Amino acid sequence: MSFSLEVKGELSRLEELDTCCKKHELAGLLRAGLSVRTQLGNRRIFFVTENAPLSRHVFSRVKELYHNIPEVMMLKTHRFRTHTIYRLEFTPLLSGENSELLKKTGIIVSAEGDKLDYEPLAIRSRCCKRAYLRGGFLATGSISDPDRSYHLEISLPTKLLADEYIRYLRDFGLEPRYILRKGHYLVYLKEGQEIVDFLNVIGAHNALMQLENIRIVKDMRNQVNRIVNCETANLEKTINASYRQVENIRYIKEHMGLESLPKGLYEIARLRLENPDVSLLELGKMLSPPLSKSGVNHRLRKIDKIAEDTMKDVTHEESQH
Repeated sequence: MSFSLEVKGELSRLEELDTCCKKHELAGLLRAGLSVRTQLGNRRIFFVTENAPLSRHVFSRVKELYHNIPEVMMLKTHRFRTHTIYRLEFTPLLSGENSELLKKTGIIVSAEGDKLDYEPLAIRSRCCKRAYLRGGFLATGSISDPDRSYHLEISLPTKLLADEYIRYLRDFGLEPRYILRKGHYLVYLKEGQEIVDFLNVIGAHNALMQLENIRIVKDMRNQVNRIVNCETANLEKTINASYRQVENIRYIKEHMGLESLPKGLYEIARLRLENPDVSLLELGKMLSPPLSKSGVNHRLRKIDKIAEDTMKDVTHEESQH
């Protein structure tokens, strides 16, 4: 089961006690999820989902609040994989004596019946705003697998609904963005902490804890990788420096003789040739008296400089012959 389905399953099982919040959750569901479709030559209004618990949730909410029920149809599809599509038909519930549902949710059916328009929905109570946001996510929301990436989006049919949804999210300190894609407005969040905060707002607390655990593991894994990469880079740097030092000392030995070096440099040069793999700190401890890491590095830099100068002199002499 995908993470999105787990979240929606949890939200569908929430027991909302306040009737006002139930109505606003249903408003969020229908405003985001209703669509006009043509069936047998007639335009009809459906709420379509592949989520069985969600279809039952919508059905129960409509029956409880408006004492009417949408007609439910189940369709089997074999595209890509076998699964069931649930269609809840709302066409008879949005006209005549049943128009209360339409008025309460701010949905307007065009005279031709070919599209849905929406009136602004003013919600003052924070608990009702939470319910409305939850309904919108239940209808068209999705969350990517948090083990791979952080991305949450809700698809809304008009800019009015997108602006409205964003406004209510901002009331809870969230800063979503939106893009227009294939005629729908996608309101989205891309940061892990933002998604955690969103799940808290809509009441998906079990999913929130699951996401937090995944974030902790990912952060630890990333931290370990950074440490390993840093250690690897330092080790590579140390090996390259040691290789350079040994080569320079061998060059001096071949062209000048190590005995030509001052006593302090001679001792560190001899020790480096004998111990090419040890660290500067360990080299310093081999000296008598011991020398600090910075002291060893200072002497080796002097040896590097002597080797460079010797190379220049040798090159110059060879060019003159």
